[in-house]
Amino acid sequence: MAERDCSLQLQEEVERVLRAAAAGGAAGGLAIAGGASRTGFNLPLGGHRLDVGEHRGVIDYQPDELMLRVRSGTPLAELQALLAAEGQRFAADIPQPGAASTIGGAVASGWDGPARAFGQSLRDSLIGCRMLNGRGEIVNFGGQVMKNVAGYDLSRLQVGALGTLGVLLDVSLRLLPRPECSLTRSFLVPAADLPQWWQKTRSLRPLISGACHRNGRLYLRLSGRRAAVRPLLDSLGGEDSDFDWSALRDLRHDFFSAEQLAAVYLPRGAPPAQYSGDVMVDWEGARTWVAGGDHPALQRRAGEAGGFVRVLRGRPTQVADSGRGWQRRIRRAFDPQGIFNPHLAETCFTGGEV
Repeated sequence: MAERDCSLQLQEEVERVLRAAAAGGAAGGLAIAGGASRTGFNLPLGGHRLDVGEHRGVIDYQPDELMLRVRSGTPLAELQALLAAEGQRFAADIPQPGAASTIGGAVASGWDGPARAFGQSLRDSLIGCRMLNGRGEIVNFGGQVMKNVAGYDLSRLQVGALGTLGVLLDVSLRLLPRPECSLTRSFLVPAADLPQWWQKTRSLRPLISGACHRNGRLYLRLSGRRAAVRPLLDSLGGEDSDFDWSALRDLRHDFFSAEQLAAVYLPRGAPPAQYSGDVMVDWEGARTWVAGGDHPALQRRAGEAGGFVRVLRGRPTQVADSGRGWQRRIRRAFDPQGIFNPHLAETCFTGGEV
């Protein structure tokens, strides 16, 4: 695995832009870039590119402590191979949309895979981070192990911030043992019956690790010890399935090739909604993917239900200012000059998934 610490070079570049801004020059913003595997999902690069992709390598890996500290430009594929050799995995279900996807890009984007609904959240697995703020300072938040995290956990604000708060230099992540097996069953379930099924899936914890519904068929994934998973699956019935959960997690499923693509996030327990376009439901109904839908209409309906929309491809939606004032204040505290990813600072994204 390649090892390179570019902290000082990145800090010098940020300081150069700040000096230019202080002198009244047209310095422009800094577009933070790593593997660029997410730019096809309404995350365009604009302005002067600040390349973090060469800032890579493992800083500290303690398998016994289930902790990994790594530089932000390290490819996810390399980290997954490292953890697999120790029989471990990320505690979060982290999407990897491309071969060049980096851990820093994953944290900045704040996307979570299908296991998010069952306790495998990226925000919850981030223990700490080191970053460059908008004053050119290198700052540390959180800790390196869970017992050392105290006070305000500002590291978790970086999850889904899209780089608008600063440049992630390294992150510390919680790990878990790899499950002995993961098996999937499918069931013919009309969309109208999903609320009853979501009640049933809650009784399957902690073994359930995925629940997805599309085209009248529900797919359930159970992960853990084979002696526990197999009897529970047999009691559920249904049919064995080879549903590709990694394609869903990494947004590589054919469904995600649509020119208009959005994810609708609703509070748990919200009444199920009807959407125009092709629909895929996961997170026990808390997240619904909609291909070919009307994005402004989706945003209005989600807002009425207390939720929001993230547009991954197509025309972005507008979010009411009343829900975004706190985000602008946080951005100004981290980045007073607004130099980091200014092209993303006022997008429809809300800074992570709830």
